[in-house]
Amino acid sequence: MLNTAEQEAWDFLSKAPHYVEPEQVEAHFGRALAAFGYDRFCATLINAEQLGREPPTLSRRDFDEWDARYWGARHVVHDPCIKLLQKSGRPFAWSDAKPLGDNRARAMWGEAAEFGMNDGYVVRVFGPAGHEVLIRMATGAPQTDPTARAVIESLATVFGTIMLKHWELQDDNPDYGVISERQAQCLFWASRGKTDWEIGAILTLSPRTVHHHIEAAKKRLGVVKRQEAVMKAGELGLLAKMG
Repeated sequence: MLNTAEQEAWDFLSKAPHYVEPEQVEAHFGRALAAFGYDRFCATLINAEQLGREPPTLSRRDFDEWDARYWGARHVVHDPCIKLLQKSGRPFAWSDAKPLGDNRARAMWGEAAEFGMNDGYVVRVFGPAGHEVLIRMATGAPQTDPTARAVIESLATVFGTIMLKHWELQDDNPDYGVISERQAQCLFWASRGKTDWEIGAILTLSPRTVHHHIEAAKKRLGVVKRQEAVMKAGELGLLAKMG
């Protein structure tokens, strides 16, 4: 029989994929984590080139002050968690990383404790189109329950996957005019001769998502070819807004 925390986790795993709004996913994820003692979380978009720089945030709860301190003090330079991230894609607890740090890292952990974070768990979620999402969860408890790691990993994986999907499809509604702002951005760079891969690098999107936006724009503009979409969007003055 499932205990209360496990029931909350199962409830999230079964309902989260069906939520329409990302806020619903965030709220339920927060409740599920709280059942295991985690009171804050942060989901950020990363890749191998960005491990040393502050990444785009997909979702954050009560991590703002610590992240401001972390990046402001350049703790990333001596954070042993970075070593584990570079070494493996496997989840880990802060307690796994602490023995790998030096005096500067120990000072960092001391500062984290002052922010009410004594231990945490980190899960790396790999998206289908090359994106990676880093889920950081923290607790004021001195140590996390190792027996709950598999469940926490499942929660974070589902949460990260869903939030990545919402992020990739953001601005996909026609509130920019005939086409969405994201579609106009993709067509603007397509008009400059950029490939889907190059546009994705500029806009921090996957090439597949860029293709999705351009295909959607073609349908809304009533054209068949990519160049026709670029020309019609230009005639309507939609690309001038991007310049």
